[in-house]
Amino acid sequence: MPSSALVTPGDDRSPVLIHVPHASRVIPPEVRADLLLTDTELAAELDESTDTATDEIAAAALRRTGLRPTTVVNTLSRLVIDPERFPDAGEPANAFGRGAVYTRTCTGTPLRSEPYPHTEHLIDGYFRPYADAVTAAVEERLRVCGRAVIIDLHSYPEVPSGFEDPAAARPALCIGTDPVHTPGWLAESTRGAFASLPEFDEIGENTPYSGCYVPLRHYGRDERVTSVMIELRRDVYLTDPRTPHPERVERIGRALAVLIDQVTAQVAADV
Repeated sequence: MPSSALVTPGDDRSPVLIHVPHASRVIPPEVRADLLLTDTELAAELDESTDTATDEIAAAALRRTGLRPTTVVNTLSRLVIDPERFPDAGEPANAFGRGAVYTRTCTGTPLRSEPYPHTEHLIDGYFRPYADAVTAAVEERLRVCGRAVIIDLHSYPEVPSGFEDPAAARPALCIGTDPVHTPGWLAESTRGAFASLPEFDEIGENTPYSGCYVPLRHYGRDERVTSVMIELRRDVYLTDPRTPHPERVERIGRALAVLIDQVTAQVAADV
C-alpha cells in the first residue's frame, strides 16, 4: 500500500521540513466501513479532529520563502491513523482511545469496536509507510544539509475536546517544544515570527499541547534533528470549522515564511 505522505523535496540548501499531518478529511471506503458513526456524526467528528487549512497556510508560506523547504503532507485523515502517536502500548493517548488508531471520538463515544481487531493491519498498511516516508525525508535533509529542522504545523479548537484538560490555557498560538530536540533559538524564533501579528496577542508554550514531532529513528538519539510544533487556535483563522479566512491564512503564511527563512539562515551560520 503506498504511503499517504505526500513528500515534496525542497531546495538542497534548505534544512527545513514542514510537516502537515492532520489537514485532510479523506478516509478510504474500506476504512470508513469500520467506523461506527453515521455520515452526520462523522462530519462533526472530522470538523473537530481536522487541522483545517493548515496545508493552505503551509502553501502560503512556500510562496514567500527564499529557499523552498521540503514539505510532508498527510493526504489521509487522522481518523485512518494518527502518524504522530507512538504505535504501541506506550502511547499515553491510548488511555482515551486516541492512540495511533483511534477507537473513540473527540467526545469519548465509540468510533471503532473495542478491542479493534484490525489495528495491526492499519499500523502496517498506513502508519509504518507514512513513518518511513517522513524518516527518509529527514535523512535526506541530513545528507545534503547536515541538519534537519522540522516545523510541525497543527491547530486546535477554541473549546476543549472531551479528552483535553479543560483547565489548560488555550492561547492563540501554542509553541510545542522538546527538551532535547528544540533548542532555545528555535523556540524564540518561532515566537518572534508570529508575535507581530494582531491575531497572536497570546502565545504560550506547551499548552494545551506539548512536544513536537521527531521520527522514532532520531528521537532522543540524533541532536542534528531539531523540531518545533506550531499549534494555531482555529478561531484565529477559520470562520467556521470548515472555512478558512483567506486574508488571515495569507498573513499567517507570511509569518511562517519569516520563520522558515530565519531557521535556514541560522543553520547556515552554524554549520
